[in-house]
Amino acid sequence: MLNFSHQGRQYDVENLLTPGCSEFLRFLFDHEYVRPAFFSAGVRDRNDDLGKKVVQMLIDTGGKSDWIDRYDVYSREDCLDTTRFRSSDREYYAKLQPENFFGNYKKDLRMIHYGPETYYQMVRNMFEDKSALVPDPEKDDEMLKNIILVEEDPSYVVLGQQKNMLLSPTYHHPRPYLINYQGEDTPFDSKDEIYGFKSANTIFYAAGVLDRAFERYLSEDKTLPNILWEEQGEFWYHRDEKRFPDHFFTRGRDVLRKYNPELNFAVAGSESESDLESD
Repeated sequence: MLNFSHQGRQYDVENLLTPGCSEFLRFLFDHEYVRPAFFSAGVRDRNDDLGKKVVQMLIDTGGKSDWIDRYDVYSREDCLDTTRFRSSDREYYAKLQPENFFGNYKKDLRMIHYGPETYYQMVRNMFEDKSALVPDPEKDDEMLKNIILVEEDPSYVVLGQQKNMLLSPTYHHPRPYLINYQGEDTPFDSKDEIYGFKSANTIFYAAGVLDRAFERYLSEDKTLPNILWEEQGEFWYHRDEKRFPDHFFTRGRDVLRKYNPELNFAVAGSESESDLESD
């Protein structure tokens, strides 16, 4: 339960950690060369409290105490709000938008490289000097070579930063309710992709892709963004029918089970099962 104030109003909000979420964060923290960050388009008052509570929960259940100083939180206030552009600036505005991935708010990863204060000044300068934040592929590739955005919504991506995004299926809670899968296979039904297995197990997919990317990063002379693109970028960017390959879900489950051997995929329970439980 989160309790926070925003713009003079008090909020009490319950948040759900999806199956595999805490194990995924442990997986990230266990890699000493990784600095995890939460980047949500929610307001800062909410996100700061949520991030702290989640990391403290991980520490209280066996994590290292120094994790509390080894993460960052970014929020709506850190996004590039393109609605602030005048209608006369639409030509410049278009330079931030990847084809087919329009979005008003952009999670510009250059903000992480420069630091929030420097980036905010660049945004202020942008309204006088349109060149301040125009994407520069050669320069941006170098400064962002160690930054990855795990995201469900590609509309947040800035033009030129597609390779930095690990796009996972958008999460949908199984209906009528969630149960733990009992099998060891991958119960994927191609006829129910949008609201089925893949959308209920987005964390497993991200873990599988990152585990493969880290493995290659330590053995190949390639940047993480380029490895990510080779493994999954072309599929999602061109909306290929092969996007979100099945084997990454299975690999992700194997990785996350190192932190919780009982963990398994989330699937939808049936109405008949619900009736039996209530009898």
